[in-house]
Amino acid sequence: MILLIQNIEDYNNDLRVSLQAFYGGERIVVPEIFDKKPELKAEIDKELVADIDDNRINIELYSVADGGERTLACSTQIPVDGDCRDKSAVRNPLKLAIYNMLSEYTDRRLPWGSLTGIRPTKIAVSYMEAGMTSEDIIGNYQEIYGTSREKAELAVAVADREKKIIDSVAEEDEYCLYIGIPFCPTRCLYCSFTSYPIAVYKNKVDAYLDAVEKEMAYVAEAYSGKRLISIYVGGGTPSSISAEHMDRLCSMIEKSFDLSQVREFTIEAGRPDSTTFDKLEVMKRHGVTRISINPQTMNEETLRTIGRAHTPEQTVIAMENARRAGFDNINMDLIVGLPGEDTDSVENTLRQVKELSPESLTVHTLAIKRAANLNIEMDKYRDTLKSDIDSQLGAVTRAAAEMGLDPYYLYRQKNMTGNLENVGYSKPGLECLYNILIMEERTDIIGLGAGSSSKLVVRPGHDGVTEGTRIDRIENCKSVDDYIARIDEMIERKKAGFIWD
Repeated sequence: MILLIQNIEDYNNDLRVSLQAFYGGERIVVPEIFDKKPELKAEIDKELVADIDDNRINIELYSVADGGERTLACSTQIPVDGDCRDKSAVRNPLKLAIYNMLSEYTDRRLPWGSLTGIRPTKIAVSYMEAGMTSEDIIGNYQEIYGTSREKAELAVAVADREKKIIDSVAEEDEYCLYIGIPFCPTRCLYCSFTSYPIAVYKNKVDAYLDAVEKEMAYVAEAYSGKRLISIYVGGGTPSSISAEHMDRLCSMIEKSFDLSQVREFTIEAGRPDSTTFDKLEVMKRHGVTRISINPQTMNEETLRTIGRAHTPEQTVIAMENARRAGFDNINMDLIVGLPGEDTDSVENTLRQVKELSPESLTVHTLAIKRAANLNIEMDKYRDTLKSDIDSQLGAVTRAAAEMGLDPYYLYRQKNMTGNLENVGYSKPGLECLYNILIMEERTDIIGLGAGSSSKLVVRPGHDGVTEGTRIDRIENCKSVDDYIARIDEMIERKKAGFIWD
């Protein structure tokens, strides 16, 4: 357990995420906790002290022995010229200094350096919009954040493709729609998303769609002055509902919204064992342009470990059915770092995926979420988690290139194995617009359904914003039962949050 002592709270989050990058999984506490739980003092084995004023920032890391004796492990000092609370001037040097200090102390270099945010490519996009060259941007990533050249080049390559897409969007006049279908056949070992077993909730799907339709009608009217350009149906596992319910959902969308300007319509078909031909036919008939079939791995033993009921053969059948239904833009989701899997396991998956020839590939690095069963039962799985994650991702990069797929979006999550990233690859011209826009936060994205979130871009001249943009979020409740019972409240939340001045 790490004790964090700081004389001002301004950089509390920066200090925490910097510690977590090197000591992931360790609890970080502040001295006030001892007022309620004095017994925790005995569990402290490290102490980070941050003393910040207008002349300098002094950071010290202590090792704490049993009995509380402190030994200075490492330290760093950063000069400050002016206001130490000026985050725009202090935050990046502070995080880089802590990163360098902990990197030297632990003898570990993190590929993304001091960068801890989930959208590292936003930096490159902003630099491009300012007219900087690719080489200068790469240099800035290395100098300001301590990233490796490889990751800096990846960020620039992704940003270049993102910017081409962003430039094609009328940001203030267009919006995206997300619809959550929070049902799944079973809960996967690594999952922390809002999802409910379809076997238990199958008799509530109609009531759930009734509520979604009501919320949909309000949003369609409220946003009638903007153009809908992207629809994304996610989950959960949308294909866990029946073909009849899928038909109803798609019909609701067609009835409520003007789809004449929609550039893409994605449904996460999801698990291969629930992606049946009749459901695929329904999607195609309703104009769905892009689907995602998500095996996560093609190794049968791993599928059993993570709680998947399907087999690699069912993934092949699902892909064949999708082609037979007429889909020519199919994404596949994979996860590297799964329990028991090493580079050889990932390469086996990639060999089989190559034969299926998807138009895009989204590769996630395993993130160990607090609420996931993997985290709750970590003692059972700890020894099965391999350390060759860089090598696994390298195999993905090579395979994607061989398949003619280029990286087009990238994001990171907390508690990711190896402090790495998730990358989306696609064939040129088949990039997922929704994925790019949700990362870059340039247009309103309206979420419908249980567990969904709306992100509104508030620009200068609106609601007190004078420069830059502000992102407002409107959350729907997570519980399916609560969402159905409180749908009027969900609509009122949107009415209160939508700004039209």
